[in-house]
Amino acid sequence: MGQVAASEKQASHRYAFGVAFVASVGGFLFGYDLSVVGAANIYLRDVFNLSPSAMGFATGSAALGCIIGPFLGGWLCDALGRTRTMMIACILLGIGSIMTAIPRDIVMFNIFRIVGGVGVGLCSVASPMYISEIAPPRMRGGLGFMYQLAIVVGSITAPFVSYIIVKVTPETVAWRWMFASELLPVFVFLILLAFLPPSPRWLAGRGRNAEALAVLTRVDGPTFARAEMAQIEAALVEDTGRFSDLFKPGMRYALLIGFLLAFFNNWTGWSVMGGYIAMLFEASGLKDRSLAILQFTFTYFFMGVVTLIACVTVDRVGRRPLWLVASALMAVVTALTGAVFHFHWGGWVVLIVLTLCTVPHGLALGPLPWLMMSEIFPTRLRARAVAITTAFLWLTIFSGAQLFPILTSWSQRLVGSIGGAFGLFTIICIFAFVFGLKMLPETKGRTLEEIAASWKKNA
Repeated sequence: MGQVAASEKQASHRYAFGVAFVASVGGFLFGYDLSVVGAANIYLRDVFNLSPSAMGFATGSAALGCIIGPFLGGWLCDALGRTRTMMIACILLGIGSIMTAIPRDIVMFNIFRIVGGVGVGLCSVASPMYISEIAPPRMRGGLGFMYQLAIVVGSITAPFVSYIIVKVTPETVAWRWMFASELLPVFVFLILLAFLPPSPRWLAGRGRNAEALAVLTRVDGPTFARAEMAQIEAALVEDTGRFSDLFKPGMRYALLIGFLLAFFNNWTGWSVMGGYIAMLFEASGLKDRSLAILQFTFTYFFMGVVTLIACVTVDRVGRRPLWLVASALMAVVTALTGAVFHFHWGGWVVLIVLTLCTVPHGLALGPLPWLMMSEIFPTRLRARAVAITTAFLWLTIFSGAQLFPILTSWSQRLVGSIGGAFGLFTIICIFAFVFGLKMLPETKGRTLEEIAASWKKNA
């Protein structure tokens, strides 16, 4: 009997891993879509003769769509469910991929980057929320980190595919094939989504408790399912789901934490500079564009290894310890990177410091915000709250992409190098450490309903 129970538990864990893996493909498309422009923008600059500000807008234009996506996604996730929202995202990403490969001018390019960005924004709400809602509490951290791991894998794949494209196609059309290449993973994701069950908490919120219980049973067995279902039903009775509830004492604090997680996810360094890695390698004296793109791929590969380690450790170590270590480490690394660019050191030193920047981001600063923004809100409010905080996260991504060329230009004039821009990241990382020390809650091993109830107790 014990062996049968253990076998059933193992099968349910495999199922939980499988559905989380499929949902995390939304993160792959996120990483691929936003990373491919980092390989292509050095061509866009020449083809369309872009100024620094126009270059920043072309690089970050998708993030504008990503800001719109969460607001639409919050409504769609409640109305149609998490899985159908991801399907709509696939359609928009496919349209964006085709039309950015064949633009007549930079205006058309930017418009359809925004369209694709709406698709990414929908995925960025629906995918991590779905994973958090379906994962057992003791596995939620690792499964939630799969979304960030998928972002990293997408970010690795895009420049690697771009490197191959540069080698086998004429330089005049290489950037077009880079954007068209996204169609394949979009199609694969759309097919896989057809096999995902609806979120059990979305089902329960619509009174479909028997279906919700069946999904929870498949995820972690009948004992867990009954206990979890009782908590969900009790929480739904107390939770009115009114938008105004987000601004009540306790929930206001949760919302503030969500906003700060979103801000630190991007302005601690890597997310701002990530879209310009190939250009940073060029700025360090590397003239071979294909080699710059290949080194870009290496930095993301290294971050993928770190994120994989974090997937295994987050449910053992906890969220707060990882955040504190990562923010302190990033403060040191960005200061070192600033020194490297200020003193105009070139060659492998640049590759080393930029690679080091991926370590704290992959460890916590990248994945934890996506995980925790989907953990900290009640079921009836979750879609709207995640939509608001995710939209703010995309606003910070857009601001970073738009401002980084301007910041480096100012730094050149003020201190004679682009190193001063990295000093700003160091200061922000110090604030991120203080935030982790004073405000960030520990959610390891707690059910979503227990986390939501804690805000009322602490109000």
